[in-house]
Amino acid sequence: MCPVGKIGGRPNGRLDHQPPFLRRAGLYLGVAFELPGTILGGLVLGYFLDAYFGTSPWLLIALTALAFVGAFVRLMKWVRFFAKERNGSRGEKNDPEN
Repeated sequence: MCPVGKIGGRPNGRLDHQPPFLRRAGLYLGVAFELPGTILGGLVLGYFLDAYFGTSPWLLIALTALAFVGAFVRLMKWVRFFAKERNGSRGEKNDPEN
């Protein structure tokens, strides 16, 4: 995922001019689509790889479990990001990656 507020490694100046409501709504929508999308991606990829290799249901189970772990890790990063933002200690980085 590209860091919030950055496109291609350069700061995205457009975010500075957006109303705070739109910025926060965009962040929350990003979380809302990223977490289930990660799990759904693991399900779909596992299903098709099982069909291709004939290993049903093992890759489906393994990739879904891996997707849950990945989604949980991302959720913890988002929680830390929003906690820092709420406390006003965002600093220069506007990035849930760190």
